[in-house]
Amino acid sequence: MKRTLSLGIMLLLLLALGSCHKTCTCTAYNGVERTYTADEVDAANVSCTDMKYQGGMQYYAVCSWD
Repeated sequence: MKRTLSLGIMLLLLLALGSCHKTCTCTAYNGVERTYTADEVDAANVSCTDMKYQGGMQYYAVCSWD
């Protein structure tokens, strides 16, 4: 019983420590980086990789989740 309880507590702790907030990092052609939250990507109604296109133009060289 003690072992099961300890294992459950450890799993909950690992879950809490392992959960993180994803950010979409976009890198411009000049190397400048800009990060967007998952909420900002959702609000734009596109995927992270499509965040490189803004205003109908390719604004960033690459965008990916971190």
